[in-house]
Amino acid sequence: MRGLLTPRHRGATIPAMPELEMRQLEERVSLLMKEFRRLKEENQELLCQIDQLNRKEAAMEKEKSLSRRAQDRLLQLETMNQKNAENRVAARTKVQALLKNLEKFDLT
Repeated sequence: MRGLLTPRHRGATIPAMPELEMRQLEERVSLLMKEFRRLKEENQELLCQIDQLNRKEAAMEKEKSLSRRAQDRLLQLETMNQKNAENRVAARTKVQALLKNLEKFDLT
């Protein structure tokens, strides 16, 4: 663009751009606009993907929380089951001892 624009002084004029350079400029502008539209569409697709990933992340966090609570509950139940098993053994031992004492105690 050899001297297409003259300095902006009072009364200065801008000479006309040659036709070939004008067409090249129009083609470049057209290409830039197409690329801008393509990038805008790509950006929109990426934003949609981000939204989907955010929803998936939220669902996975909820599932993780539910899993953690279920795991805590399972641990609690296992602990209770172990204590119940210990209590059953203790109760069985006491019942057996009581039965032996009853056998020794003869009512006749």
